[in-house]
Amino acid sequence: MQRFEVPTPRAATTRIHQLLPWGLWVLSVVAEFWTSPDVRLGPVLAAVPALAAASHTWRAVLAFGALSLVTLAAFRWYEPAGHPSLFIVVAAILAGTAAGALSAAGRGREQRRLDELRATVGKVQQAVLRPLPECVAGYQVAGCYRAAGAENKVGGDFYEALNTPHGLRLVIGDVCGKGLPAVDATVTLLGAFREAAFLEEDLACVAHRMDQSLMRRQESTGDARFASALLVQARPDGRLTLVNCGHVPPLHIDPDARVRELELRPGRLLGLGVGAPGLLGTATHELPPGTCLLATTDGITEARDGQRAFFDLAGAVAQHRHTGAHHRMQTLLDELHRHTGGRLNDDAAAIAISTPAAAEAGCSEPWSSTLRAGAERQSGHAQRPGDGAGPRAGRW
Repeated sequence: MQRFEVPTPRAATTRIHQLLPWGLWVLSVVAEFWTSPDVRLGPVLAAVPALAAASHTWRAVLAFGALSLVTLAAFRWYEPAGHPSLFIVVAAILAGTAAGALSAAGRGREQRRLDELRATVGKVQQAVLRPLPECVAGYQVAGCYRAAGAENKVGGDFYEALNTPHGLRLVIGDVCGKGLPAVDATVTLLGAFREAAFLEEDLACVAHRMDQSLMRRQESTGDARFASALLVQARPDGRLTLVNCGHVPPLHIDPDARVRELELRPGRLLGLGVGAPGLLGTATHELPPGTCLLATTDGITEARDGQRAFFDLAGAVAQHRHTGAHHRMQTLLDELHRHTGGRLNDDAAAIAISTPAAAEAGCSEPWSSTLRAGAERQSGHAQRPGDGAGPRAGRW
């Protein structure tokens, strides 16, 4: 998977919160030394440690409490007369410090548990979306995933690319919803695809198997979660077979960056009963040497900028004449980040394949050897899954 780094808005907000107790302390000092003797904000110091509890550790809260006591003593020394009862103010500062320290300690424990949970969920997501090989059956392959929100690490978008006896088979899909239930549905769909892609000769039967697996999950869990999916089979000669189950149509990109969207019958969503394999709409397409096929989820096509304008996927891709799936994917991520400022409202995933003429720098398997491998598979000498898959791409 490709890395998609985005700025974290929460980091800037946290820094502001961390500065608030300092601001209140400065306000108290300024009011004490620069206002008339009738204005006394010394008691406001009691709120400094309490305010620090919202964004600081319990040790920092204790430090702010000590700072407030020292400051109060300086106020008393600077102008002994006219202050409220010293005992009341000291008691208020101590009470605010104690309460703030307890609150900060509890918040810290909860934050650690939440961080551990997020780390675990992130590992689950990484296990589900395995790294894609750089080259599969003579095609260069690249994929990326980004969960919605700067802090989220898990969502319902998925993809996979496999080297099967029937050629390269890939899937990209989008499970409705987010969180662990969406991951569970993703595991179900990917497990069905990874098995059926090798066993079923008809690509529509693979989609049917995925639909049946998701419906069985619905019955066992009571979770009526559905998903869209696009399945693609790429043969060594560039012939593609596509089955669309309610997913966003893919883009065909020529070497000169001309882009067109493939016209596919949408079909029914997985989990709603797609019907018998013969009822699924199957389309064919030619992917000549030097071209690229790019498929995304609606998290990319429906991404918005600050003015709520949608991301123009075709226009963004057409601005770059790079060849190869990896270049296409990187430019897509750059344009998406530029449009959204790194803030996504939905999970986003994309997968791209390019033919050897467009992937000559990144796919070491020659086109002629790919044709020979395809002929061997057709004659009964099927290549074992994973052979010739090339090195695995780095995970982000």
